[in-house]
Amino acid sequence: MRVVSADSHMMEPADLWQQRLDTKYKDRAPRVIEGYQDKKGHFFVVEGLRPFPVAGGFAAGNKPEDLPKAWEKGYEGARPSGWDPVERIKDQDVDGVEAEVLYTTLGMSLFGLDDATFQQACFQAYNDWVSEFCSYDSKRLYGIALISLEEIQAGVQELERCAKKGLRGAMIWGSPPRERP
Repeated sequence: MRVVSADSHMMEPADLWQQRLDTKYKDRAPRVIEGYQDKKGHFFVVEGLRPFPVAGGFAAGNKPEDLPKAWEKGYEGARPSGWDPVERIKDQDVDGVEAEVLYTTLGMSLFGLDDATFQQACFQAYNDWVSEFCSYDSKRLYGIALISLEEIQAGVQELERCAKKGLRGAMIWGSPPRERP
């Protein structure tokens, strides 16, 4: 019996947004940094949002007792299947998984951005990356787009663009702002 995972998460490359955002946003690009204030580890940082450790995305393939060491190593201690589709398929084979519906890990926090245009640009950069990731094996990798609803027509256009790129579904904010239920 083979399994289809309907809720798998990926770990975006640490420099995804720095590499892919339009040049006018490069200095504002979300990123992963090593150490934050007096805390060790790797943290996801972006303006207007509280930095958070990315360690939770590095648990795959580690025994519970080995997690603290893996978390300290960051990307170097993680399985590359979080951001490498070749490795993802290998891990699927080891685990007996036929296919996965793939959700963001770091990008989920970007729903909290206040600047709608910046949020849309961040989502578009992620959507382009995840569609390329899934194109490696579109029968086993089903990417989920990030869609901003700050401007509905722009969200519709991005959803249509993502469908043409092969993405199979979309995430929207879990709870809208109070002024726009």
